Parts: sequence; structure tokens; C-alpha cells
Amino acid sequence: MTRIIKTSGGRILKEQTAAGAKGILIRSLVEGQITHYFRVYNADGFEDYLLRHNDLAVTIDADDEASFYENEQGERVLDHSPETLGWEVIDSNE
Repeated sequence: MTRIIKTSGGRILKEQTAAGAKGILIRSLVEGQITHYFRVYNADGFEDYLLRHNDLAVTIDADDEASFYENEQGERVLDHSPETLGWEVIDSNE
């Protein structure tokens, strides 16, 4: 279902719920600024949506090659798995 919305600033927008949508978070460099998009694939290819939501819940699929990392300074990062990055696993507590 698509709705036509009028913003408080008077802009007219087409709106469709994103509930249940599956996509990919994309980071891009646009005019010298890091910008984040939510990419949704469809039969025609994909659509990129500028990410403005400030506290969006995200679930990482079990088959995604993603890992959490923490360095010696305590900085935490979400990135590709070590295998995807070509990094060596030197210890494991599995």
C-alpha cells in the first residue's frame, strides 16, 4: 500500500511501509561526505534509500559474513568476517 503524505514543511511524498523489508546497509562517499543508504533488491535491480532513521533495529542474517571486533583501545567495529578479509585466525576459544 502506498500513501501520499504532506510533511509539516508542505512537501508531498509517496510513503510505503518499510516494516519487514530486507536490505543491505551501504556506506558511500558523496561529495566528500560519508553517507549511509539502505539498499533493497527487487526484480528490476535495486533501490537505495538515504538512511535518516536514527535508531533503526537491524538483524544480521546467520549466513552473512559479518563479525564484531574490539581493539586494544576498546574501539568496537562491525566488519566483514576475518575469512572474507583474508585475515589469519591465531587463537580461538570455540
